[in-house]
Amino acid sequence: MNVLEYSHINLKGYTAGAHFCRALHEKGGVIIYIHNNLEFINIDLSEYCQEKDFEACVIKLTSSSLNICIITIYRSPTGNFNYFLLNLDKVLQLLHTPALHIIMCGDINVNYLTENDQK
Repeated sequence: MNVLEYSHINLKGYTAGAHFCRALHEKGGVIIYIHNNLEFINIDLSEYCQEKDFEACVIKLTSSSLNICIITIYRSPTGNFNYFLLNLDKVLQLLHTPALHIIMCGDINVNYLTENDQK
């Protein structure tokens, strides 16, 4: 997903809460849509993101009854796995508090059907 593709996506009743768009490569990128009735803040992860290696975005719900962060991640099958792990660890350390619930979604492209060091 690039910025032009991102700008053409509209889901009725939802807002694009956070996103990462690619500038150099095709496909990839991540986005979190959130219902218009929910309040949230976008946590900027741009310093950790790198196309193909670690593409991520995060929102934190700001309701008084919810203490939830949602992170969406993507790593290309050709992405640098060590870079991915290092930056995932940094982001999780940045977000972590004892009372915060973190929901992580995405695709890290690790083949669990074959023996490999990544799994």
